[in-house]
Amino acid sequence: MAISITTADVKRKCMIPSADTTYDTSINTLISEMQPAIEYTIADVHLLDTSNTRLQSLLKLGILEIISGEFLQQLAREYGNQEEFSIAGVTIGQMKDRGPELIQQGSSRLAPFLKCLQPMLDETAILSNTKGTEPIFSIEVE
Repeated sequence: MAISITTADVKRKCMIPSADTTYDTSINTLISEMQPAIEYTIADVHLLDTSNTRLQSLLKLGILEIISGEFLQQLAREYGNQEEFSIAGVTIGQMKDRGPELIQQGSSRLAPFLKCLQPMLDETAILSNTKGTEPIFSIEVE
């Protein structure tokens, strides 16, 4: 993988203190699970263009946002994170759910570079070059 996503990158994006090692294993597992799958959806022509540092930064940011968003979703699903209570009109509970927003933002960033948007080679290949010639048919065809 040419693009490198680290645990520190995800922790920074999720606003988790770098000294907190509670989620390091979960983050590393998520990176190793998701990054290859996300990179597979990106067209090779963009992924392998390592000389274009701005493009690589954009791809890294999109992948980082998707992985970070998924991590925040996993945190929200942990026991006790969805609880809230109210006292005298003040509600204390879960933080605003940023996971889906980050996932959508990363997906939008990567959208122009996906394989599914690239033309199929079979559809764009020139099958014959008969420009400027008259079609000749046999008598049976006419």
